Amino acid sequence: MKSIILTALTVICSYTACLCGQQFSFAWLSDIHLNSFAYAKEDFKDAIEDINCNPEIDFVILSGDLTEFGDTREFMMLDTLLKELKRPYFMTTGNHDVNWSENGCTAFDRIFGPPHFCHDFGGYRIIGCGAGPSLRMGPPQIPREELVWLDSAITATPPRLPIIFINHFPIDDNLSNVSDLLRILEKRDVKCILSGHLHVNKNYDAYGIPGIIGRSTLRRADPAGGYNIVSLKNDTLVFKERIIKRETKPAWSAIAVGNAATHKVSYTGPDYSVNLRYPEIEESWSRKEISDIASQGDSKGNIYLYTNTAGILHAVNAKSGKELWSFQTGNKIFSAPFVTEGKVITTSCDGYVYALRLNNGKLIWKYDTGYPIVASPVAADGFVYIGSSNGKFLCLDLESGEQVWESAGLQGYIEARPAMDRSNIYIGTWGAKFYAIRRSDGKKVWEFDTGKGRYFSPGACWPEVIGSRVLVLSSDNFLRSFNPADGNIAWASDEAGGRESIGFSPDKKTVYIKGIGNKVTAADISEGKYKEIWSIEMPYKSDFVPTRIESSGKLIFIPTESGTVHAVKSDGSAIVWSRKVSHSAVTSLCKTGKKRIIAMTMDGTVTCLKYRKNN
Repeated sequence: MKSIILTALTVICSYTACLCGQQFSFAWLSDIHLNSFAYAKEDFKDAIEDINCNPEIDFVILSGDLTEFGDTREFMMLDTLLKELKRPYFMTTGNHDVNWSENGCTAFDRIFGPPHFCHDFGGYRIIGCGAGPSLRMGPPQIPREELVWLDSAITATPPRLPIIFINHFPIDDNLSNVSDLLRILEKRDVKCILSGHLHVNKNYDAYGIPGIIGRSTLRRADPAGGYNIVSLKNDTLVFKERIIKRETKPAWSAIAVGNAATHKVSYTGPDYSVNLRYPEIEESWSRKEISDIASQGDSKGNIYLYTNTAGILHAVNAKSGKELWSFQTGNKIFSAPFVTEGKVITTSCDGYVYALRLNNGKLIWKYDTGYPIVASPVAADGFVYIGSSNGKFLCLDLESGEQVWESAGLQGYIEARPAMDRSNIYIGTWGAKFYAIRRSDGKKVWEFDTGKGRYFSPGACWPEVIGSRVLVLSSDNFLRSFNPADGNIAWASDEAGGRESIGFSPDKKTVYIKGIGNKVTAADISEGKYKEIWSIEMPYKSDFVPTRIESSGKLIFIPTESGTVHAVKSDGSAIVWSRKVSHSAVTSLCKTGKKRIIAMTMDGTVTCLKYRKNN
């Protein structure tokens, strides 16, 4: 926490003062989406040339979705293009920069620095922070670590210094942690909020603060792309749309930002009233991290283990929540730890695979993969199996950490935890591929291509070996059952409308699928085919979070993007109880004893729920 605040104060104190009094103009670009459409790069390059030719522009703001997938190659392309820009520029990230990041959201930081900025110009402080969620589908969210930084930046701002706030997302009910953000912004005089994401020019009310949404640089059906030129004149921010190398249109919006234009923030916090209906559900303990939690937890006996994007692996007592030990890696962690033979195996975006002692967290060995790694490991029979982000799959010796074999040439990065049987390892990638890799030597046995492109990949779902079949749910909504020997599909179904979130009954005869709408479906898979048993409507309209469903036998625990855990009877007849633990997406559910389940959410909340004996 201390290092984050010190970093923030350093950034704040190093701003560049304006030499032109109370007036300035800046180019505001958003939603560039490099590597999306063929013309995206051309539109951005033309915008840079256009800005360089305009002597009235003092600096440039880029408000997120700079790239399409947030991979290293795209950020290097962005860096090359920005070297041609002859004005100071300040950037924040958007959801496309972090949702599918093969580098674990590290490339932006490595090339450009943190995804936030604090800059004073013309008597105003302009503050921007990054967006998320990172490596997860789900509702818009500002990462927990970015809110920690923003709080320090806002608090350090002199009360009389007016603020213009920048974030990729519009500040509305779609932002999962909007109440946390507003509690920070209301501490000082925020005059207006600038956002992108929707690709249109639009005014809106951000809970009492004037909000502006800016267009994308992309041309779409127009002959040229565009951006906005924002000018401060007579304590009024004026917004004009610039069609690149063609024309500047008349002002489409103007916001008074002088001292008299102080805006009072008006909002209500998240609705936790659902918890009043189920008072029998107790929160045994709860912890709050300084960063996001984007991974599944694991447990062994009374030890619960989890990771966070501050790069820390925590071990806590599952009954009390008391920390037993922690281990700091060199970068963010998006993967789930794996416990085996008295060891904990974890990976990190510093590129290492780590083996630690379960009882005290001491390092046994670490293996350098040479590239940020976001995949979750698995271990069996004295070996560790782990996918990478650079087209490789590795087998390491569990005792020594030495490489046994490497399988190269895989398409797309690996995020999930692999499944295995006696012969093969099975894993999907964000290259729309699903692979079978021989455990003995790493040779590829077969591969399957969804044929629908990267967005429709079996990349997030953890596959499962069920009897003589391998199951995986892809983001093209198909649950597929493969023959392990040759990769032939035994059956495939999209009836449940699921995306990536599945779970299984303890006997593995039933699969549970969370649809992207408002239904959870159970299907019998014990007879080598898909046969729906029941489907139940849930109390939400839609849900995209890919977190695994957990089952106790009598109950099925459903994770949601709203921070609520629903317990459903295993026969699908009713929702037994619901508990809202946060206002952010549930990223992990893990049983840790009788009538206890630990839920973690993206905003860094870890909560142990205890439910009634008759459930």
